[in-house]
Amino acid sequence: AVVAVLFVMSMWIGFSRGLESLTTLDVPIEYMNRDPKMEILETSANTVALNLSGSGTLIKSMRPETVKVRLDLSKAVVGSNTFTISPENITVPPGIILKKVTPAVVEVALDVLVIKELPVQVDWTGRLPDGFILTNATVTPAKVKLVGERRILKNLTTIYTEKVPLDGLTQTGSMTVNLALNPASLKIGPDAVDKVTLAYIVKKREPRDLASEP
Repeated sequence: AVVAVLFVMSMWIGFSRGLESLTTLDVPIEYMNRDPKMEILETSANTVALNLSGSGTLIKSMRPETVKVRLDLSKAVVGSNTFTISPENITVPPGIILKKVTPAVVEVALDVLVIKELPVQVDWTGRLPDGFILTNATVTPAKVKLVGERRILKNLTTIYTEKVPLDGLTQTGSMTVNLALNPASLKIGPDAVDKVTLAYIVKKREPRDLASEP
């Protein structure tokens, strides 16, 4: 009788194991509790591959959106941070077993957002029609406040407008010009504007100006 029971149990265990299914899901990493004064500069991985197992029925009925990978950034510091992805960071449906995480370690670089006021410079392109000269140009406001990562703003000394073509300018006038935010991570500061008014004075060249040209 004992032998018969053991035989049945071994058959059942083998049969049960035979029903186990494996699957691999690529799941995006969700970064939680980031200090609002910081920005994520880069990460070594945006998704992780999860090797999961469970009964064939559970695996087939599992919806990808029920599997979550979350990393807590509440203790992250400026610079490079290393996070090990453990089962505590992963949510799977009941009955699903986590086998492996790839990669198991993620690097996250953060920096502090700062505000810096920079002078605005017009980015002229092309040339004026023959016989005309640009005698003056002013932008209003002359300076704007930008919000960005500290490592980027510390190297910036001016902010340019979008390209302003000189071709076709034959008389004095004004126009509204957008600022060229480069890199795109830069943002306009509080109470600042993303456009400036460009006023310019164009005159016909005097004969002496033409004579002085090579």
